Amino acid sequence: MLIYPQDIKEKLGIDQLFELVRIKCKSDYGVEFLEKARPSARVADIDKWLEQTAEMLRVLSSGDNLPSRDFQDLRVFIKKMRVKGTFLQAEDFATLKSLLTLLYEWTQYLKKNQTEYPELCSLTYGFIADTTLIRSIEEIVDDKGQVRDTASPELASIRAMLIQKEKAVRVAINKVLRKAIQDQFTDEDSSVTIRDGRLVIPVKAEYKRRIQGFVHDESATGQTVYLEPTEALQLNNEVRELQYQERREIARILIRLTDLVRESAEDLEKGSVFIGLLDFIHAKASFAREIEAVKPQVSKNPIIKWYQAYHPLLWLSHRESGKPTIPLSLELSRQDNRVLVISGPNAGGKSVALKTVGLLQYMFQCGFLIPVGEASTFGVFRSIFLDIGDTQSLENDLSTYSSHLTSMKYFHEMADRNSLFLIDEFGTGTEPQFGGAIAESLLEQLTSRKAFGVVTTHYQNLKKFAENTAEVVNGAMKYDVSALEPLFELEVGKPGSSFAFEIAKKIGLPEKIIENAKGLVGTSQVDYEHLLNSLEKERGSYEKLTKKLKKEEKSIAQIKTDYESLKEMLEDDRKRIIKEAKGKARQIVEEANQRIERTIREIKEHKAEKERTKKLRSNLEAYKSKQKKEEEQAAKRKKQEDLKPGDAITIEGQDTTGEIMHIKGKQAQVRFGNIISFIDLKRLSKTSNRQLKAQEKKSKKIGGINMVDKMAQFNSEIDIRGMRAEEALLKVDEYIDQALLLGSDQVRIIHGKGHGILRDVVRTHLKGHSAVSAMADEHIEMGGSGITLVTLG
Repeated sequence: MLIYPQDIKEKLGIDQLFELVRIKCKSDYGVEFLEKARPSARVADIDKWLEQTAEMLRVLSSGDNLPSRDFQDLRVFIKKMRVKGTFLQAEDFATLKSLLTLLYEWTQYLKKNQTEYPELCSLTYGFIADTTLIRSIEEIVDDKGQVRDTASPELASIRAMLIQKEKAVRVAINKVLRKAIQDQFTDEDSSVTIRDGRLVIPVKAEYKRRIQGFVHDESATGQTVYLEPTEALQLNNEVRELQYQERREIARILIRLTDLVRESAEDLEKGSVFIGLLDFIHAKASFAREIEAVKPQVSKNPIIKWYQAYHPLLWLSHRESGKPTIPLSLELSRQDNRVLVISGPNAGGKSVALKTVGLLQYMFQCGFLIPVGEASTFGVFRSIFLDIGDTQSLENDLSTYSSHLTSMKYFHEMADRNSLFLIDEFGTGTEPQFGGAIAESLLEQLTSRKAFGVVTTHYQNLKKFAENTAEVVNGAMKYDVSALEPLFELEVGKPGSSFAFEIAKKIGLPEKIIENAKGLVGTSQVDYEHLLNSLEKERGSYEKLTKKLKKEEKSIAQIKTDYESLKEMLEDDRKRIIKEAKGKARQIVEEANQRIERTIREIKEHKAEKERTKKLRSNLEAYKSKQKKEEEQAAKRKKQEDLKPGDAITIEGQDTTGEIMHIKGKQAQVRFGNIISFIDLKRLSKTSNRQLKAQEKKSKKIGGINMVDKMAQFNSEIDIRGMRAEEALLKVDEYIDQALLLGSDQVRIIHGKGHGILRDVVRTHLKGHSAVSAMADEHIEMGGSGITLVTLG
């Protein structure tokens, strides 16, 4: 695969990414595989690498009790025993045993789960990994790296004899030491020690000739010598000879064991490759999990169809600092647009977007999982070209622009329909009119060669070229025009503005200079920039309206759901009430009949006594009166339940006729002429529409108050600045009541900005007011957050 320039890894940040993966490698062999990683143009290779890493990612997420991941390099031991006659030390065999165990356990695990992890399992083919060597080493060497006594009968015999002789030496030398302490030839706390591998006792220098033996050493001060007594000399010689025999026997055992392992050298070579490769894949999968990467769709054709793509290094940096990272969505294909021209203000994210494209494509063709949406598709390019940053060469005496042109010459010569070119700040470094013209000509040639590419620019001619060329598309880095701040989000389909004049104005450049600059640029150029700015504002407004519409649609859907639930509940209640009413009616009729029959019976029994009859009739009349009252109350409740918007009504105890506008809970919003008020439903009675029309023809004087004069004198705003909270809320309540009485639908409450305390108190209070439907800040030019617009209704 063709890559240009040679330092593309440094320019795109791939070396930094590889370093993060290198840290996760456990072995030198794994690091070597990483360092050899290069992008491939073979689809089969890329797909295999991606699937290996994806399978390892699933392994790590499986929750299985996995084999050890302490990968080490087996080649160290293979190299040591390569020469015949050489042998591994006991501690080498202890490490080798753990590695062979790791090799065996991983091969068994992958073979057991072959259906789920076929690509990883295929790495185990071609070599034997069993427990034969492991058992052979286990029989000879223990886990601490010591040769076992049972490694051979000779070693067992030598060590048994050695123990006996060492015991005899200690007995003899301890006897001499006790006598020396008794004769005060040495200190009372002295003990047997070792010098040159032989047991000795410390003796004061002036008494060294009082004890027969051989002096091996003396203290730093010369006041103490370390003496081997004659009684232990021969025994120590025998111990030393046994130690030599032990070493020779251990060497013989280890040579034999090394020869046994050497017979499996070919399998060990392949096993070492497996462990190294597994370590590398494991490191890639661990990094993929860290950056939340996935395996995208793979296409053999050159194509870019990415959704929610992230620059991994930027994402890690932002995550650490708690900042959000804006994803990139992009599509380049042969059928539609193959070249993207990104424009926009400086520091708006153009170069980051371009680097993201280069880095992710490089990662993909190296077999790394990518931080994108799973529906994304990556195609394969046979060459990737990059021109970014200042590549001025002092050795070749090339200027910045000359070095850019050198790159462009290479792109022009080598680019084809399978190439991806990435050019940052296309055409800069020389006079704009010439640099822009050459850049446009080069872009036209690259487009004619059917190459794919992403370029960033400030030049208007390149934006217009993209607009007028079918295979080239404009792209803009979004910008908050009102705040003059970049949003770092790519929008494909329209060019971006540099916002040069707006930024200059924001930082305080004098207006005279800005206006003069506009004149120097020319009317058409300024108009073009103005048009782009207007489009940006329109887009911002459209997005806000779209979000508002979606929110309202969601609210309407919720209201509809609530309405359906309420309707169902009311229908159930209606059926229940009718049933209960019928039962109550039957009960009343039965009770009334019983009372009448009982009254008649008692009158007959008492032979129509005057007082008794009078009392019974009185009781019956009282019962009838009670029932009549209950019926009237029930009828009144029924009448209230039947009230609905549009009905003509009167207030209990008054002759005024009005119309119901809305019903909210137990209250109704009622209009009396130009007056709108909220009244409890229980105070309302339904009347005829004819009476309502007659009422509307009467004078607008109500209760002795001239409503026309009141409405003319009413002020649509109230100023509560400087008031205490309690006083302000009282004034606001009185003002809202007056506004409702006069039928006003919107008022302004002036509370000032300050720390926003009075504003928050007023708004919190009005949230619970049944007549308040909405609150908002006044327009910025008319007071902004210092004034609250209150909508009534």
